[in-house]
Amino acid sequence: MGAGRFAAPKGVLTYSSLNVGVSLSIWAACTIVSMMAALSHAELGTIFPRSGAQYYFLKRSLGPFIAFFYLWINLFSTPAGAAARGFLLAGYIMQPFYPGCFAPEMPKKCLPLAILWCLGILNDRGVKEVTWFQTVSTVVKMTVLCFVSLTGIVLLVRGRKENLGRFEKAFDAEVSDASQIAEAFLQGLYAYYGWRVLVRIAGELKSPSENIPKCVITALIHVALIYLLVNISHLAVLTLKEIMSSGMATQNQREDTLFHSTE
Repeated sequence: MGAGRFAAPKGVLTYSSLNVGVSLSIWAACTIVSMMAALSHAELGTIFPRSGAQYYFLKRSLGPFIAFFYLWINLFSTPAGAAARGFLLAGYIMQPFYPGCFAPEMPKKCLPLAILWCLGILNDRGVKEVTWFQTVSTVVKMTVLCFVSLTGIVLLVRGRKENLGRFEKAFDAEVSDASQIAEAFLQGLYAYYGWRVLVRIAGELKSPSENIPKCVITALIHVALIYLLVNISHLAVLTLKEIMSSGMATQNQREDTLFHSTE
């Protein structure tokens, strides 16, 4: 659960022509596709438990040239993706200090550099420190998203008209054309991008044939459920106009473009 969760929802809604039913359907479809891809990838990881799994899979199936080409692309796309996520995180950290306007450009450039330097130093210190940081950050994200989900569920259960109105006529709005639906689908898939990370360290796991499928299935089910509930909560609490005109909306749109250009 990473940056995609905070960058993708507005994009999915935008390219769905603000059609609530289509938007939620796309999120559900992204869940199914990601689950199928993750399980297929996990099966490869259990058969060939090697570190750097994607490289090994490509080299074994398509030859060393394609595998080398994959590594060459990742040499540039991985740092670019990390930089994009750093900009997004810095934007969310700084925005509360600049209500009603965008944060200055210079601090927005310096803070991501500081974040990346800190994470690099943390990774250099050892696995235990990284594991601790990852656990804490995951708990914080899950806590916030569960609180948002719970708030939306409570409002829906109370049955107020202003909260239920957008769901009663979910498919009444204009339906996007095929190209926009495809773009919305790609935006949603980005939020599930982390499903292939676990297989990369298959060579270092104990009992990979047991642990990889168990972790993939458990994680994806929880993530998919939270994503769907959070999106429903957003739509229950906020109007479409409020979602699209939020303080971070324009910034998120720029970050989305940068994200997808690096993937």
